[in-house]
Amino acid sequence: MSDKIRQKDKNNISVYIQGGEKKVMTKFNKKMINVLATATLVAGVAAPIAALTAPTAIHASSSFTTINTPTISGSAENFANLDGRVKITVSKASVKDGSSFTVTLPKGFYFNSSDVAKIADVIGTKKGDTQIGSVSDATYGLGVYADFDGNKDTGITVAPIINNYDTNGKPVNVNSAKISFTGDTNISDDITLFLNFSRINVAGPSNGPVKAAIDAASNSGLTSGEITIANVVSSGQVSLAANDTVSSEDNFTATLKIKEETAGSLTGSNYIKLKLPSGFKWDAAGTAAILFGDIKAADIEANPLDDTLTVRLKDTVKSSKQNSFQLPVKFHVDDETNAKQGDVTVSVSGNATTDVSSLVVGNYGEIGGGVTVATPTTILAGHDEQKIGDIVIKETVAKSFVKGRTVTLRLPEGARWQETFKSNNPGNSFAGSMENTNGLGGAEVSYTDSDKRTLKLTFNNPNSTTDAGTLKLKNVEVATQPGFSGDLNVEVAGSQGLSGNVKVATVKQAVTLAAASKPTLTIGLGDQQVGDITITEAAKEAFVKKDGSREVILELPTGVRFASTPEVKVTAGDVKVKSVSTDTYGESNKGRLSFYIDSESATPSTITISAPKLTVDRTVAQGDIVAKLKGSAVSYTAYRGATDNTQNWKDNNTAAAEVAIATVGTPAPGATKTKAVFTLGSTSYTVNGESKTADVAAYAQNGRTYLPVRYAAEALGVSPQNILFDKATSTVTLIKGDRVAQIKLNTNLLTVNGSVIRMDVKAVTNKNRTVLPIFWVSRALDASINYDATAKTVTVENNN
Repeated sequence: MSDKIRQKDKNNISVYIQGGEKKVMTKFNKKMINVLATATLVAGVAAPIAALTAPTAIHASSSFTTINTPTISGSAENFANLDGRVKITVSKASVKDGSSFTVTLPKGFYFNSSDVAKIADVIGTKKGDTQIGSVSDATYGLGVYADFDGNKDTGITVAPIINNYDTNGKPVNVNSAKISFTGDTNISDDITLFLNFSRINVAGPSNGPVKAAIDAASNSGLTSGEITIANVVSSGQVSLAANDTVSSEDNFTATLKIKEETAGSLTGSNYIKLKLPSGFKWDAAGTAAILFGDIKAADIEANPLDDTLTVRLKDTVKSSKQNSFQLPVKFHVDDETNAKQGDVTVSVSGNATTDVSSLVVGNYGEIGGGVTVATPTTILAGHDEQKIGDIVIKETVAKSFVKGRTVTLRLPEGARWQETFKSNNPGNSFAGSMENTNGLGGAEVSYTDSDKRTLKLTFNNPNSTTDAGTLKLKNVEVATQPGFSGDLNVEVAGSQGLSGNVKVATVKQAVTLAAASKPTLTIGLGDQQVGDITITEAAKEAFVKKDGSREVILELPTGVRFASTPEVKVTAGDVKVKSVSTDTYGESNKGRLSFYIDSESATPSTITISAPKLTVDRTVAQGDIVAKLKGSAVSYTAYRGATDNTQNWKDNNTAAAEVAIATVGTPAPGATKTKAVFTLGSTSYTVNGESKTADVAAYAQNGRTYLPVRYAAEALGVSPQNILFDKATSTVTLIKGDRVAQIKLNTNLLTVNGSVIRMDVKAVTNKNRTVLPIFWVSRALDASINYDATAKTVTVENNN
């Protein structure tokens, strides 16, 4: 080795002293002294080593960094060359004459006794001496290279710490050395030391890191700590990995990376066997590429025999260094009936010890692919711009997606892609981004179906690589209808042949509606109090205030109204409301309470409607009074979506939430068990045998028999006060027990307890009386009808 390891740099010269040589280290001199043999450093890259004790104000200005860590076997060995290196930086404020620290090897590692004896001859060098002793070129165990920068008249001494001697007076089992600073205390620059560990006796340590201790006195200004100087692995261990693996339907390639952890791990007799699973066979291996070591590609034998590949070195090869190489391999499907789809995993065996027992060398599958969502999101109903989980479209094997193939993703009725929510004609717009691997990109976006719920991807750039490609749809946005809840699943289809459903999100109600109680109310009375009603946000900004959408409506069923305007206040959170009012919605006779969102919330909020009072008219049927939460602030997507694509949301799905706030517990009075008989062409009829007279007779027309609705209702026990007629809407209302029937003249609409029934004829009048075919009379009043064609009579019986 040359004495000079670095050329002149700003008048600073570095010198490496071998054997027992030593030079005085003065201004601009940088020296290396080899003294004792020791072990190695941490694995391969520079990393700071933590001190054993926390630094103090005096004792906090040196640090340790690992530069190189060799790997050694657990076998006993003399003169082991660890070739490790540690960097120690000492602050200029910490160094003084006589400062020192010791390096102590761990159990099982010792300096060679002959090295210690030779070095002992040069201990005690005085400043000013240039060289003492003349030793051979052998490099001794602990090499200390000192970089003093611009410090004047500063040096170091290195000495073994000897505790034991043999019978001949020779040092034995020496495992510590002391490094001292000498000279001028006027330090102007930091000092850097490099500790090299080159020759050491190893007594067969166990596997794992080898750590040496650095100890310094607390008043020395130096830091104590611990450094990893080697890593012990099992003798003969070989590291094995597979790179560049290929997904395929037939033929496969991969690159094996093989590295000896210690020299001689792989030989002619220490070999590796890799066995393929059933249905696969090896082809001939390619030429190896040597990464490091002293072997050549021709020294490596890779012999395939059906499903087993054996890798070894030729018997004639005698390697003295650690080796690593890459070996390209090929295999194919030999029997499709036995070859299983998925990862192709080889089992690893042989005489050499390896760090793995199995290895994935490829992926086998038929032409095709799949669609997955790793992490579905949680989104709000009635909102747009809601991000769903990233959708990954993946080939099973490379080149599965032929040019022009399509994959379609169809949302359920309650959801729309953001672009189709905003526009009837979204074109190829896409709210989100695409990320592809292995060339599976260039997907063209379009939307199909009358409501454009289907996102269609046309793949125009087929995969050009040997690995399966993927296309990831990221940050995709959707809109959902008010009241939608539960899993949001996308149906997968298209010409590529993919199918199935994937969950992309969980939809939860943006707001919930709750009633503190559910009292029983009486029909025909006003000012009946119910419990507090609360509206709670599921997340901040669940109440929307954008695009003019900010109204909240609490809608009551037909026949129920607010007797007065209750107090509406924010009882949690920071949303702001204004303009509270009550009214009756149009001609529907539905009571409404409305208010407006004046400011969206920064934290989820609760709004309380305090002790509202209701009026319940006589048209309300027995059962629950259900309040519905509507309005653009809570049902944004029903009011702001593209007309054609979301019209049904506005027509049928505008409620964001609903709750029963009261119940009508007793049926309306007047329903009794009766039997009535009407005769065609006669105004006379009987009820339970008693004769009565109507002002319009039952009659037949176009093959249908018509009855006067009022007299049929009275005959079935409906009291006169429960037969109502609304001139404004031309609507007849009949209340029979818990049944409320409504007939609108000149239409075919019959409503029973709120459910609309379309009749096959229109309700008409005869002599100012509403008449219907007997079938629809029976449907309206829940009666049994019997027609006697011979007697021309109609018998109507109450089913209650």
